[in-house]
Amino acid sequence: MNSSFRLLVRHFFGRFFDNEIVSQTAEMRTNVVQALGLIAAPGMFLPFYMIPQHVRFDRPFEHGWLLINDYYFFVVYSMIVMGLVMVFEWDALFPDRKDYLILTPLPLSGNAIFAGKVVALVGFLGLFVIDANFFSALLGPLVADGAGVGWSKRLIWKLLGAHAFAVVASGVFVALVFAGLQGLLINGLTGRAFRRISPWVQMASMGLLISTLFLTPLVSDTLQPLFERNSPVLRFFPPFWFLALYMDLLPGQPGGAMFHDLAQLAWRALEVATAVFAVAYLAGYRRHARRVMESLETAGEGPGWLRVRFDRMVNRWLLPHPLERATFHFISDTILRTARHRLFLASYTGIAFALALPSIVKVGAKPGVPIVVLSSAGLLAIPLTLSFFAVSGLRAAFNLPAELRANWIFQVCESEERAAHIRAARKWIVVMGIVPLFLLLAPFEFIFRGWALALIHLSFALVLSVLMLNLLLVWFRKIPFTCSYFPGKTSMAGMAFLYLAGFAFYSWAMASIEAKLIGAPGALVVFYGLGIVALWGLTLLEKSQLHVDDSLIYEDQPDPVVRTLELS
Repeated sequence: MNSSFRLLVRHFFGRFFDNEIVSQTAEMRTNVVQALGLIAAPGMFLPFYMIPQHVRFDRPFEHGWLLINDYYFFVVYSMIVMGLVMVFEWDALFPDRKDYLILTPLPLSGNAIFAGKVVALVGFLGLFVIDANFFSALLGPLVADGAGVGWSKRLIWKLLGAHAFAVVASGVFVALVFAGLQGLLINGLTGRAFRRISPWVQMASMGLLISTLFLTPLVSDTLQPLFERNSPVLRFFPPFWFLALYMDLLPGQPGGAMFHDLAQLAWRALEVATAVFAVAYLAGYRRHARRVMESLETAGEGPGWLRVRFDRMVNRWLLPHPLERATFHFISDTILRTARHRLFLASYTGIAFALALPSIVKVGAKPGVPIVVLSSAGLLAIPLTLSFFAVSGLRAAFNLPAELRANWIFQVCESEERAAHIRAARKWIVVMGIVPLFLLLAPFEFIFRGWALALIHLSFALVLSVLMLNLLLVWFRKIPFTCSYFPGKTSMAGMAFLYLAGFAFYSWAMASIEAKLIGAPGALVVFYGLGIVALWGLTLLEKSQLHVDDSLIYEDQPDPVVRTLELS
Protein backbone atom coordinates (compact mmCIF):
# COMPACT_ATOMS: atom_id res chain seq x y z
CA MET A 1 0.00 0.00 0.00
CA ASN A 2 1.70 3.19 -1.18
CA SER A 3 1.66 6.45 0.74
CA SER A 4 -0.92 8.18 -1.48
CA PHE A 5 -3.40 5.33 -1.08
CA ARG A 6 -2.88 5.26 2.70
CA LEU A 7 -3.53 9.01 2.78
CA LEU A 8 -6.67 8.52 0.69
CA VAL A 9 -7.97 5.82 3.04
CA ARG A 10 -7.18 8.02 6.02
CA HIS A 11 -9.06 10.91 4.40
CA PHE A 12 -12.19 8.82 3.78
CA PHE A 13 -11.95 7.31 7.25
CA GLY A 14 -11.76 10.76 8.84
CA ARG A 15 -14.73 11.96 6.80
CA PHE A 16 -16.90 9.39 8.59
CA PHE A 17 -16.28 11.22 11.88
CA ASP A 18 -16.60 14.71 10.39
CA ASN A 19 -20.34 14.55 10.86
CA GLU A 20 -22.78 17.38 11.60
CA ILE A 21 -25.04 15.00 13.50
CA VAL A 22 -22.42 14.29 16.17
CA SER A 23 -20.99 17.75 16.71
CA GLN A 24 -20.46 20.99 14.86
CA THR A 25 -17.54 22.22 16.94
CA ALA A 26 -15.80 19.31 18.69
CA GLU A 27 -12.59 17.84 17.33
CA MET A 28 -12.67 14.53 15.52
CA ARG A 29 -10.56 12.79 18.17
CA THR A 30 -13.00 13.82 20.89
CA ASN A 31 -15.92 12.50 18.86
CA VAL A 32 -14.16 9.18 18.29
CA VAL A 33 -13.29 8.63 21.94
CA GLN A 34 -16.77 9.54 23.17
CA ALA A 35 -18.52 7.35 20.61
CA LEU A 36 -16.31 4.32 21.21
CA GLY A 37 -16.55 4.61 24.98
CA LEU A 38 -20.33 4.93 24.92
CA ILE A 39 -20.76 1.94 22.61
CA ALA A 40 -18.37 -0.31 24.55
CA ALA A 41 -19.94 0.39 27.97
CA PRO A 42 -22.93 -2.04 27.85
CA GLY A 43 -20.78 -4.93 26.68
CA MET A 44 -18.32 -4.20 29.49
CA PHE A 45 -20.77 -3.99 32.39
CA LEU A 46 -23.51 -6.49 31.48
CA PRO A 47 -21.30 -9.59 31.97
CA PHE A 48 -20.58 -8.52 35.56
CA TYR A 49 -24.31 -8.10 36.11
CA MET A 50 -24.64 -11.78 35.18
CA ILE A 51 -22.27 -13.02 37.92
CA PRO A 52 -24.92 -13.33 40.69
CA GLN A 53 -27.16 -15.35 38.36
CA HIS A 54 -24.77 -18.36 38.55
CA VAL A 55 -25.40 -19.38 34.96
CA ARG A 56 -23.18 -21.22 32.51
CA PHE A 57 -22.94 -20.24 28.87
CA ASP A 58 -22.77 -23.89 27.81
CA ARG A 59 -26.10 -24.69 29.57
CA PRO A 60 -28.59 -22.06 28.39
CA PHE A 61 -31.71 -23.83 29.74
CA GLU A 62 -30.34 -24.57 33.21
CA HIS A 63 -32.15 -21.54 34.72
CA GLY A 64 -35.16 -21.41 32.44
CA TRP A 65 -34.80 -18.83 29.70
CA LEU A 66 -32.78 -16.36 31.76
CA LEU A 67 -29.54 -16.86 29.88
CA ILE A 68 -31.28 -16.94 26.49
CA ASN A 69 -32.64 -13.47 27.25
CA ASP A 70 -29.04 -12.37 27.77
CA TYR A 71 -28.06 -13.96 24.47
CA TYR A 72 -30.85 -12.03 22.80
CA PHE A 73 -29.66 -8.74 24.27
CA PHE A 74 -26.09 -9.29 23.06
CA VAL A 75 -27.32 -10.06 19.55
CA VAL A 76 -29.83 -7.23 19.28
CA TYR A 77 -27.41 -4.71 20.80
CA SER A 78 -24.82 -5.50 18.14
CA MET A 79 -27.46 -5.12 15.43
CA ILE A 80 -28.76 -1.80 16.77
CA VAL A 81 -25.28 -0.32 17.20
CA MET A 82 -24.31 -1.14 13.63
CA GLY A 83 -27.69 0.08 12.38
CA LEU A 84 -27.27 3.40 14.18
CA VAL A 85 -23.75 3.77 12.82
CA MET A 86 -25.03 3.25 9.28
CA VAL A 87 -27.92 5.68 9.79
CA PHE A 88 -25.63 8.36 11.21
CA GLU A 89 -23.29 7.88 8.24
CA TRP A 90 -26.11 7.59 5.71
CA ASP A 91 -24.88 10.48 3.58
CA ALA A 92 -21.25 9.34 3.75
CA LEU A 93 -21.62 5.75 2.53
CA PHE A 94 -21.02 6.88 -1.05
CA PRO A 95 -18.58 9.63 -2.05
CA ASP A 96 -20.46 12.86 -2.61
CA ARG A 97 -20.01 15.56 -5.21
CA LYS A 98 -17.46 17.39 -3.07
CA ASP A 99 -15.25 14.28 -2.89
CA TYR A 100 -15.25 13.88 -6.66
CA LEU A 101 -14.61 17.56 -7.38
CA ILE A 102 -11.63 17.61 -5.02
CA LEU A 103 -10.11 14.20 -5.76
CA THR A 104 -10.55 13.77 -9.52
CA PRO A 105 -8.10 16.56 -10.49
CA LEU A 106 -5.43 14.82 -8.39
CA PRO A 107 -3.24 12.06 -9.84
CA LEU A 108 -5.62 9.38 -8.55
CA SER A 109 -7.41 6.84 -10.69
CA GLY A 110 -11.08 6.08 -10.31
CA ASN A 111 -10.22 2.58 -9.13
CA ALA A 112 -7.98 4.01 -6.41
CA ILE A 113 -10.73 6.31 -5.17
CA PHE A 114 -13.18 3.41 -5.17
CA ALA A 115 -10.78 1.09 -3.35
CA GLY A 116 -9.92 3.78 -0.80
CA LYS A 117 -13.59 4.35 -0.02
CA VAL A 118 -14.29 0.63 0.36
CA VAL A 119 -11.26 0.02 2.58
CA ALA A 120 -12.16 3.02 4.75
CA LEU A 121 -15.78 1.84 5.03
CA VAL A 122 -14.75 -1.69 5.98
CA GLY A 123 -12.27 -0.35 8.54
CA PHE A 124 -14.83 2.05 9.97
CA LEU A 125 -17.51 -0.63 10.35
CA GLY A 126 -14.96 -3.11 11.70
CA LEU A 127 -13.92 -0.62 14.37
CA PHE A 128 -17.45 -0.24 15.66
CA VAL A 129 -18.50 -3.88 15.44
CA ILE A 130 -15.40 -4.89 17.42
CA ASP A 131 -15.87 -2.06 19.91
CA ALA A 132 -19.52 -2.99 20.53
CA ASN A 133 -18.80 -6.69 21.05
CA PHE A 134 -15.20 -7.09 22.27
CA PHE A 135 -15.83 -6.94 26.01
CA SER A 136 -19.05 -8.96 25.90
CA ALA A 137 -17.36 -11.67 23.81
CA LEU A 138 -14.36 -11.78 26.14
CA LEU A 139 -16.03 -11.36 29.54
CA GLY A 140 -19.46 -12.92 29.04
CA PRO A 141 -18.52 -16.59 28.81
CA LEU A 142 -15.74 -16.14 31.40
CA VAL A 143 -17.65 -14.49 34.25
CA ALA A 144 -20.68 -16.80 33.87
CA ASP A 145 -18.82 -19.88 35.07
CA GLY A 146 -21.54 -21.57 37.06
CA ALA A 147 -20.27 -20.46 40.50
CA GLY A 148 -16.73 -21.67 40.06
CA VAL A 149 -17.19 -24.84 38.01
CA GLY A 150 -13.94 -25.55 36.22
CA TRP A 151 -13.88 -25.37 32.43
CA SER A 152 -11.43 -26.80 29.97
CA LYS A 153 -9.57 -24.40 27.72
CA ARG A 154 -11.14 -26.04 24.70
CA LEU A 155 -14.66 -25.37 26.00
CA ILE A 156 -13.78 -21.77 26.83
CA TRP A 157 -12.50 -21.15 23.30
CA LYS A 158 -15.65 -22.71 21.83
CA LEU A 159 -17.88 -20.47 23.94
CA LEU A 160 -15.84 -17.38 23.10
CA GLY A 161 -15.93 -18.25 19.42
CA ALA A 162 -19.67 -18.93 19.36
CA HIS A 163 -20.47 -15.68 21.13
CA ALA A 164 -18.08 -13.58 19.04
CA PHE A 165 -19.22 -15.02 15.72
CA ALA A 166 -22.95 -14.68 16.48
CA VAL A 167 -22.84 -11.07 17.65
CA VAL A 168 -20.40 -9.95 14.94
CA ALA A 169 -22.43 -11.72 12.25
CA SER A 170 -25.62 -10.00 13.41
CA GLY A 171 -23.93 -6.58 13.30
CA VAL A 172 -22.38 -7.23 9.89
CA PHE A 173 -25.77 -8.31 8.56
CA VAL A 174 -27.40 -5.02 9.56
CA ALA A 175 -24.52 -3.00 8.12
CA LEU A 176 -24.80 -4.87 4.81
CA VAL A 177 -28.58 -4.35 4.75
CA PHE A 178 -28.30 -0.58 5.15
CA ALA A 179 -25.44 -0.25 2.67
CA GLY A 180 -27.33 -2.39 0.17
CA LEU A 181 -30.54 -0.45 0.76
CA GLN A 182 -28.88 2.84 -0.06
CA GLY A 183 -27.24 1.26 -3.07
CA LEU A 184 -30.64 0.10 -4.34
CA LEU A 185 -32.11 3.57 -3.82
CA ILE A 186 -29.23 5.32 -5.57
CA ASN A 187 -29.22 2.98 -8.55
CA GLY A 188 -32.97 2.51 -8.84
CA LEU A 189 -34.14 6.11 -8.48
CA THR A 190 -33.45 9.30 -10.33
CA GLY A 191 -31.34 11.89 -8.59
CA ARG A 192 -34.35 14.05 -7.79
CA ALA A 193 -36.38 11.12 -6.44
CA PHE A 194 -33.46 9.92 -4.33
CA ARG A 195 -33.00 13.35 -2.75
CA ARG A 196 -36.68 13.37 -1.82
CA ILE A 197 -36.97 9.82 -0.51
CA SER A 198 -33.57 9.29 1.12
CA PRO A 199 -34.14 11.56 4.18
CA TRP A 200 -37.43 9.84 4.92
CA VAL A 201 -35.81 6.40 4.67
CA GLN A 202 -33.10 7.60 7.04
CA MET A 203 -35.68 8.89 9.53
CA ALA A 204 -37.77 5.71 9.34
CA SER A 205 -34.66 3.59 9.90
CA MET A 206 -33.71 5.65 12.94
CA GLY A 207 -37.18 5.35 14.43
CA LEU A 208 -37.24 1.60 13.81
CA LEU A 209 -33.86 1.06 15.49
CA ILE A 210 -34.74 3.15 18.54
CA SER A 211 -38.08 1.37 18.89
CA THR A 212 -36.37 -2.02 18.69
CA LEU A 213 -33.91 -0.99 21.39
CA PHE A 214 -36.59 0.21 23.81
CA LEU A 215 -38.81 -2.79 23.08
CA THR A 216 -36.06 -5.25 24.02
CA PRO A 217 -37.56 -6.04 27.47
CA LEU A 218 -40.99 -6.66 25.95
CA VAL A 219 -39.57 -8.90 23.22
CA SER A 220 -37.47 -10.80 25.78
CA ASP A 221 -40.67 -11.73 27.63
CA THR A 222 -42.06 -13.27 24.44
CA LEU A 223 -39.03 -15.45 23.65
CA GLN A 224 -40.12 -18.51 25.60
CA PRO A 225 -43.76 -18.67 24.36
CA LEU A 226 -42.71 -17.87 20.79
CA PHE A 227 -40.07 -20.60 20.60
CA GLU A 228 -42.03 -23.19 22.57
CA ARG A 229 -44.97 -22.80 20.17
CA ASN A 230 -42.70 -22.47 17.11
CA SER A 231 -44.56 -19.30 16.16
CA PRO A 232 -44.40 -18.08 12.54
CA VAL A 233 -43.39 -14.68 13.97
CA LEU A 234 -39.89 -16.07 14.50
CA ARG A 235 -39.31 -16.12 10.74
CA PHE A 236 -40.06 -12.42 10.26
CA PHE A 237 -37.78 -10.78 12.86
CA PRO A 238 -34.02 -10.96 12.10
CA PRO A 239 -32.81 -10.80 15.75
CA PHE A 240 -34.54 -14.15 16.31
CA TRP A 241 -32.57 -15.66 13.43
CA PHE A 242 -29.23 -14.67 14.92
CA LEU A 243 -30.30 -15.71 18.41
CA ALA A 244 -30.96 -19.13 16.90
CA LEU A 245 -27.55 -18.98 15.21
CA TYR A 246 -25.99 -18.24 18.59
CA MET A 247 -27.69 -21.27 20.13
CA ASP A 248 -26.75 -23.44 17.17
CA LEU A 249 -23.06 -22.54 17.52
CA LEU A 250 -22.86 -23.46 21.21
CA PRO A 251 -21.14 -26.77 22.02
CA GLY A 252 -23.59 -29.64 21.69
CA GLN A 253 -26.25 -27.49 19.96
CA PRO A 254 -28.43 -27.25 23.11
CA GLY A 255 -31.21 -25.49 21.18
CA GLY A 256 -32.12 -28.60 19.24
CA ALA A 257 -33.73 -28.89 15.83
CA MET A 258 -35.98 -25.83 16.17
CA PHE A 259 -33.08 -23.44 16.76
CA HIS A 260 -31.03 -25.22 14.11
CA ASP A 261 -33.71 -24.74 11.46
CA LEU A 262 -34.13 -21.08 12.35
CA ALA A 263 -30.36 -20.57 12.28
CA GLN A 264 -30.40 -21.48 8.60
CA LEU A 265 -32.38 -18.28 8.01
CA ALA A 266 -29.49 -16.32 9.51
CA TRP A 267 -27.01 -17.96 7.14
CA ARG A 268 -29.24 -17.31 4.13
CA ALA A 269 -29.86 -13.72 5.27
CA LEU A 270 -26.11 -13.11 5.42
CA GLU A 271 -25.70 -14.53 1.92
CA VAL A 272 -28.53 -12.41 0.47
CA ALA A 273 -27.35 -9.24 2.23
CA THR A 274 -23.81 -9.77 0.96
CA ALA A 275 -25.03 -10.36 -2.60
CA VAL A 276 -27.27 -7.27 -2.57
CA PHE A 277 -24.41 -5.19 -1.18
CA ALA A 278 -22.03 -6.47 -3.86
CA VAL A 279 -24.46 -5.68 -6.68
CA ALA A 280 -25.94 -2.43 -5.40
CA TYR A 281 -22.85 -0.86 -3.83
CA LEU A 282 -19.86 -2.32 -5.61
CA ALA A 283 -21.24 -2.84 -9.12
CA GLY A 284 -23.29 0.37 -9.08
CA TYR A 285 -20.47 2.56 -7.81
CA ARG A 286 -19.33 3.78 -11.22
CA ARG A 287 -22.86 4.64 -12.28
CA HIS A 288 -23.32 6.68 -9.12
CA ALA A 289 -20.04 8.51 -9.68
CA ARG A 290 -20.93 9.35 -13.26
CA ARG A 291 -24.38 10.61 -12.30
CA VAL A 292 -23.01 12.77 -9.49
CA MET A 293 -20.45 14.40 -11.76
CA GLU A 294 -22.82 14.95 -14.67
CA SER A 295 -25.83 16.20 -12.70
CA LEU A 296 -26.27 19.82 -11.71
CA GLU A 297 -27.00 20.80 -8.13
CA THR A 298 -30.22 22.77 -7.94
CA ALA A 299 -31.99 24.55 -5.13
CA GLY A 300 -35.18 22.56 -5.72
CA GLU A 301 -38.43 23.27 -7.43
CA GLY A 302 -39.97 25.27 -4.61
CA PRO A 303 -43.13 24.44 -2.67
CA GLY A 304 -45.96 22.56 -4.33
CA TRP A 305 -49.48 23.85 -4.81
CA LEU A 306 -50.70 22.22 -1.59
CA ARG A 307 -47.96 23.86 0.45
CA VAL A 308 -48.67 27.23 -1.19
CA ARG A 309 -52.39 27.06 -0.33
CA PHE A 310 -51.64 25.93 3.20
CA ASP A 311 -49.20 28.80 3.73
CA ARG A 312 -51.72 31.32 2.43
CA MET A 313 -54.41 30.01 4.75
CA VAL A 314 -52.10 30.03 7.77
CA ASN A 315 -50.85 33.53 6.97
CA ARG A 316 -54.37 34.84 6.66
CA TRP A 317 -56.05 33.24 9.66
CA LEU A 318 -53.31 32.38 12.14
CA LEU A 319 -50.29 34.65 11.64
CA PRO A 320 -51.31 38.31 11.67
CA HIS A 321 -47.84 39.68 12.50
CA PRO A 322 -45.05 39.66 9.85
CA LEU A 323 -42.52 38.34 12.38
CA GLU A 324 -44.85 35.47 13.22
CA ARG A 325 -45.12 34.55 9.55
CA ALA A 326 -41.35 34.74 9.07
CA THR A 327 -40.59 32.60 12.12
CA PHE A 328 -43.35 30.08 11.39
CA HIS A 329 -42.17 29.41 7.84
CA PHE A 330 -38.52 29.49 8.90
CA ILE A 331 -39.26 26.61 11.27
CA SER A 332 -41.10 24.70 8.54
CA ASP A 333 -38.23 25.09 6.08
CA THR A 334 -35.49 24.24 8.58
CA ILE A 335 -36.61 21.45 10.87
CA LEU A 336 -36.34 18.63 8.31
CA ARG A 337 -33.53 20.12 6.23
CA THR A 338 -30.62 18.99 8.42
CA ALA A 339 -29.87 15.39 9.33
CA ARG A 340 -29.35 16.33 12.98
CA HIS A 341 -32.94 17.50 13.41
CA ARG A 342 -34.39 14.69 11.31
CA LEU A 343 -32.72 11.98 13.37
CA PHE A 344 -33.49 13.77 16.63
CA LEU A 345 -37.20 13.79 15.83
CA ALA A 346 -37.04 10.22 14.55
CA SER A 347 -35.50 9.14 17.86
CA TYR A 348 -38.32 10.80 19.79
CA THR A 349 -40.84 9.07 17.53
CA GLY A 350 -39.20 5.70 18.09
CA ILE A 351 -39.16 6.15 21.87
CA ALA A 352 -42.81 7.26 21.87
CA PHE A 353 -43.85 4.20 19.86
CA ALA A 354 -41.81 1.86 22.07
CA LEU A 355 -43.37 3.26 25.26
CA ALA A 356 -46.89 3.35 23.85
CA LEU A 357 -46.89 -0.22 22.53
CA PRO A 358 -46.53 -2.05 25.90
CA SER A 359 -49.60 -0.25 27.25
CA ILE A 360 -51.84 -1.89 24.64
CA VAL A 361 -49.93 -5.15 24.05
CA LYS A 362 -49.69 -7.80 26.75
CA VAL A 363 -47.74 -11.04 26.57
CA GLY A 364 -49.72 -14.23 27.15
CA ALA A 365 -47.38 -16.85 28.60
CA LYS A 366 -49.96 -19.53 29.49
CA PRO A 367 -50.77 -22.37 27.06
CA GLY A 368 -53.93 -21.78 25.08
CA VAL A 369 -53.65 -18.01 25.44
CA PRO A 370 -52.55 -15.90 22.44
CA ILE A 371 -48.95 -14.78 22.70
CA VAL A 372 -49.90 -11.16 22.04
CA VAL A 373 -53.05 -9.83 23.71
CA LEU A 374 -54.44 -6.36 22.99
CA SER A 375 -55.49 -4.42 26.08
CA SER A 376 -58.32 -1.92 25.58
CA ALA A 377 -57.60 -0.37 28.98
CA GLY A 378 -54.18 0.70 27.75
CA LEU A 379 -55.71 2.84 25.00
CA LEU A 380 -56.26 5.63 27.54
CA ALA A 381 -52.53 6.32 27.73
CA ILE A 382 -51.82 6.30 23.98
CA PRO A 383 -52.79 9.93 23.13
CA LEU A 384 -51.09 11.15 26.30
CA THR A 385 -47.88 9.23 25.59
CA LEU A 386 -47.68 10.32 21.96
CA SER A 387 -48.58 13.95 22.67
CA PHE A 388 -45.98 14.12 25.45
CA PHE A 389 -43.19 13.18 23.07
CA ALA A 390 -44.61 15.26 20.22
CA VAL A 391 -44.64 18.46 22.28
CA SER A 392 -41.44 17.88 24.24
CA GLY A 393 -39.59 16.59 21.17
CA LEU A 394 -40.43 19.59 19.00
CA ARG A 395 -39.66 21.96 21.86
CA ALA A 396 -36.28 20.27 22.42
CA ALA A 397 -35.52 20.33 18.68
CA PHE A 398 -35.78 24.13 18.73
CA ASN A 399 -32.67 24.20 20.93
CA LEU A 400 -30.49 22.46 18.34
CA PRO A 401 -28.79 24.96 16.02
CA ALA A 402 -29.09 24.54 12.27
CA GLU A 403 -26.32 26.83 11.00
CA LEU A 404 -24.75 29.05 13.65
CA ARG A 405 -22.65 31.01 11.18
CA ALA A 406 -25.84 32.47 9.71
CA ASN A 407 -27.53 33.63 12.92
CA TRP A 408 -26.01 37.10 12.54
CA ILE A 409 -28.84 37.99 10.17
CA PHE A 410 -31.38 37.46 12.95
CA GLN A 411 -29.39 39.62 15.34
CA VAL A 412 -29.05 42.43 12.81
CA CYS A 413 -32.76 42.35 11.92
CA GLU A 414 -34.05 41.90 15.46
CA SER A 415 -37.22 43.85 16.16
CA GLU A 416 -38.78 45.19 19.35
CA GLU A 417 -41.62 42.67 18.92
CA ARG A 418 -39.55 39.79 20.26
CA ALA A 419 -42.56 37.99 21.67
CA ALA A 420 -43.80 37.40 18.11
CA HIS A 421 -41.09 34.75 17.63
CA ILE A 422 -42.30 32.86 20.70
CA ARG A 423 -45.92 33.07 19.59
CA ALA A 424 -44.92 31.68 16.20
CA ALA A 425 -43.06 28.77 17.82
CA ARG A 426 -46.13 27.94 19.90
CA LYS A 427 -48.45 28.11 16.90
CA TRP A 428 -46.10 25.95 14.83
CA ILE A 429 -46.09 23.15 17.42
CA VAL A 430 -49.89 23.31 17.61
CA VAL A 431 -50.47 23.36 13.85
CA MET A 432 -47.70 20.99 12.74
CA GLY A 433 -47.44 18.73 15.80
CA ILE A 434 -50.51 18.54 18.02
CA VAL A 435 -53.27 18.92 15.42
CA PRO A 436 -51.89 16.29 12.95
CA LEU A 437 -51.32 13.85 15.82
CA PHE A 438 -54.90 14.09 17.07
CA LEU A 439 -56.29 13.93 13.55
CA LEU A 440 -54.34 10.71 13.09
CA LEU A 441 -55.64 9.28 16.36
CA ALA A 442 -59.26 10.35 15.84
CA PRO A 443 -60.34 7.53 13.44
CA PHE A 444 -59.01 4.84 15.79
CA GLU A 445 -60.69 6.48 18.77
CA PHE A 446 -64.04 6.69 16.99
CA ILE A 447 -63.82 3.07 15.82
CA PHE A 448 -62.85 1.51 19.16
CA ARG A 449 -64.64 3.83 21.59
CA GLY A 450 -67.58 5.43 19.82
CA TRP A 451 -67.96 9.11 19.15
CA ALA A 452 -68.94 10.18 22.71
CA LEU A 453 -66.04 8.54 24.56
CA ALA A 454 -63.67 9.43 21.73
CA LEU A 455 -64.50 13.13 22.01
CA ILE A 456 -64.01 13.05 25.78
CA HIS A 457 -60.74 11.14 25.48
CA LEU A 458 -59.27 13.34 22.74
CA SER A 459 -60.37 16.61 24.34
CA PHE A 460 -58.86 15.52 27.68
CA ALA A 461 -55.49 14.80 26.04
CA LEU A 462 -55.71 17.97 23.93
CA VAL A 463 -56.16 20.17 27.00
CA LEU A 464 -53.13 18.59 28.66
CA SER A 465 -51.06 18.97 25.48
CA VAL A 466 -51.77 22.70 25.25
CA LEU A 467 -51.02 23.15 28.96
CA MET A 468 -47.68 21.37 28.66
CA LEU A 469 -46.78 23.36 25.55
CA ASN A 470 -47.41 26.67 27.29
CA LEU A 471 -45.47 25.52 30.35
CA LEU A 472 -42.44 24.60 28.23
CA LEU A 473 -42.47 27.98 26.47
CA VAL A 474 -42.80 30.24 29.53
CA TRP A 475 -39.04 30.87 29.70
CA PHE A 476 -38.27 30.25 26.02
CA ARG A 477 -36.28 33.22 24.67
CA LYS A 478 -34.90 32.01 21.36
CA ILE A 479 -35.65 31.99 17.68
CA PRO A 480 -35.70 28.25 16.92
CA PHE A 481 -32.44 26.81 15.52
CA THR A 482 -30.46 30.09 15.86
CA CYS A 483 -28.86 29.70 19.30
CA SER A 484 -25.72 27.76 20.09
CA TYR A 485 -26.15 24.74 22.32
CA PHE A 486 -23.89 24.24 25.35
CA PRO A 487 -24.35 20.55 26.25
CA GLY A 488 -22.58 20.62 29.61
CA LYS A 489 -24.66 23.42 31.08
CA THR A 490 -27.57 21.21 32.14
CA SER A 491 -27.13 18.08 34.22
CA MET A 492 -28.06 15.04 32.15
CA ALA A 493 -29.09 13.15 35.29
CA GLY A 494 -31.33 16.01 36.35
CA MET A 495 -32.90 16.27 32.91
CA ALA A 496 -33.46 12.52 32.79
CA PHE A 497 -35.20 12.64 36.17
CA LEU A 498 -37.42 15.53 35.08
CA TYR A 499 -38.35 13.74 31.85
CA LEU A 500 -39.16 10.48 33.63
CA ALA A 501 -41.15 12.22 36.37
CA GLY A 502 -42.96 14.41 33.86
CA PHE A 503 -43.75 11.47 31.60
CA ALA A 504 -45.01 9.33 34.48
CA PHE A 505 -47.29 12.10 35.73
CA TYR A 506 -48.47 13.25 32.31
CA SER A 507 -49.08 9.86 30.75
CA TRP A 508 -49.79 7.32 33.47
CA ALA A 509 -51.13 9.42 36.36
CA MET A 510 -53.36 11.54 34.14
CA ALA A 511 -54.64 8.39 32.37
CA SER A 512 -55.72 7.04 35.76
CA ILE A 513 -57.43 10.33 36.57
CA GLU A 514 -59.18 10.30 33.20
CA ALA A 515 -60.49 6.77 33.83
CA LYS A 516 -62.20 8.05 36.98
CA LEU A 517 -63.54 11.21 35.34
CA ILE A 518 -65.15 9.50 32.34
CA GLY A 519 -68.08 8.28 34.41
CA ALA A 520 -68.58 11.63 36.15
CA PRO A 521 -69.70 14.42 33.76
CA GLY A 522 -69.63 17.01 36.53
CA ALA A 523 -66.03 16.19 37.37
CA LEU A 524 -65.10 16.51 33.69
CA VAL A 525 -66.60 19.99 33.57
CA VAL A 526 -64.55 20.92 36.64
CA PHE A 527 -61.42 19.53 34.98
CA TYR A 528 -61.92 21.57 31.82
CA GLY A 529 -62.60 24.65 33.92
CA LEU A 530 -59.39 24.12 35.87
CA GLY A 531 -57.56 23.61 32.58
CA ILE A 532 -58.77 26.99 31.30
CA VAL A 533 -57.73 28.65 34.56
CA ALA A 534 -54.29 27.00 34.40
CA LEU A 535 -53.84 28.11 30.80
CA TRP A 536 -54.78 31.67 31.74
CA GLY A 537 -52.31 31.55 34.64
CA LEU A 538 -49.49 30.33 32.40
CA THR A 539 -50.25 33.14 29.94
CA LEU A 540 -50.02 35.73 32.73
CA LEU A 541 -46.78 34.17 33.99
CA GLU A 542 -45.23 34.30 30.52
CA LYS A 543 -46.23 37.95 30.07
CA SER A 544 -44.77 38.87 33.45
CA GLN A 545 -41.51 37.12 32.58
CA LEU A 546 -41.38 38.93 29.25
CA HIS A 547 -41.73 42.26 31.05
CA VAL A 548 -38.74 41.32 33.21
CA ASP A 549 -36.52 40.24 30.31
CA ASP A 550 -37.58 39.79 26.70
CA SER A 551 -34.12 39.75 25.12
CA LEU A 552 -33.47 36.89 22.72
CA ILE A 553 -30.58 34.49 23.29
CA TYR A 554 -28.24 33.68 20.41
CA GLU A 555 -25.35 32.09 22.33
CA ASP A 556 -25.80 29.64 25.17
CA GLN A 557 -23.20 30.48 27.80
CA PRO A 558 -21.88 28.13 30.50
CA ASP A 559 -22.54 28.89 34.13
CA PRO A 560 -20.04 31.38 35.61
CA VAL A 561 -17.15 29.99 37.62
CA VAL A 562 -17.80 32.51 40.41
CA ARG A 563 -21.43 33.19 41.24
CA THR A 564 -22.48 36.55 42.66
CA LEU A 565 -25.62 37.69 44.42
CA GLU A 566 -25.97 40.68 42.04
CA LEU A 567 -26.77 43.02 44.93
CA SER A 568 -25.30 46.08 43.26
